[in-house]
Amino acid sequence: MNTLRYVGHDEPLTTEQGQYIKERAVFAARRAFVGRKLFGSAVRKIDSGAQTFGYDTLTEASNASFDFNWPGRQSQDIVNLARTTVAVPNLHKEFEINKLDLASSRMTGTPINTSTAESAAYKVALLEDSTLILGYTASGTTYEVNGLYTSANNTYGGATWGTGTNIPLSINNAKSALLTDNIMPPYNLTCHPDQYVETLVFIANTAVSYAQWIQESLGGGSIYVTPAITAGTAMMTKANPDGMFELVMAEDLTTETETLSIKEGNNLFGRVYVRDLPVVYDTNAICTITGI
Repeated sequence: MNTLRYVGHDEPLTTEQGQYIKERAVFAARRAFVGRKLFGSAVRKIDSGAQTFGYDTLTEASNASFDFNWPGRQSQDIVNLARTTVAVPNLHKEFEINKLDLASSRMTGTPINTSTAESAAYKVALLEDSTLILGYTASGTTYEVNGLYTSANNTYGGATWGTGTNIPLSINNAKSALLTDNIMPPYNLTCHPDQYVETLVFIANTAVSYAQWIQESLGGGSIYVTPAITAGTAMMTKANPDGMFELVMAEDLTTETETLSIKEGNNLFGRVYVRDLPVVYDTNAICTITGI
């Protein structure tokens, strides 16, 4: 994560005060960041002033040809790129720190009460998780931003994980769907807290929980738990998604602050925000699991 910028911008904060606000905001946000972990190293940094991001997708090529004679162009496909342009969203939450808290901090040297800033950063991180996983739709039908879950080309309709034997069936069928499309392990599994708790029971006649079995079966991937994914569903994704999907980052988690006017109370106004979005190039690298 990049360090936060603009902390202490245009207001009388000491270096220590600005640094403390930054540290507490980052700490709070890291409690929630799950969605970005699914992208691993597949992160593309774009200019902080970018308002849109355009990318091309290409449908799967036809099968390769086998010939003993040296070929010409007979196996070449017609390139048909589909251009998609997506606006880079601003995920933000505003907060205020009381003027007297600032004055007391300067007078005594004690840390500022940053609870409001921490809460704002945590809420932004939760919204980022929801955006990266589920995407965003204003109307409920058309998605302005497609998340990983809503982009998936593979899906498996499982059965409730309240019955433990359904858990390996769901996991193995999701892996089978990915393997059929030549998406090889390792995989990550993302699930709602309710479903994760159901995996903590022991497999019959063993001292091994379903969660342990899942972890070993992912081939080196991880289990991620977040309320951002809908209860009763899960998602399996390629754990090293380079070239398949990526996190496009205009500005990492950032805080900016300024002192309000006398009329507004002279409090310290602040904003925590992040500007990023998910981009999926290969929808076969994602499999949703429903009905669990």
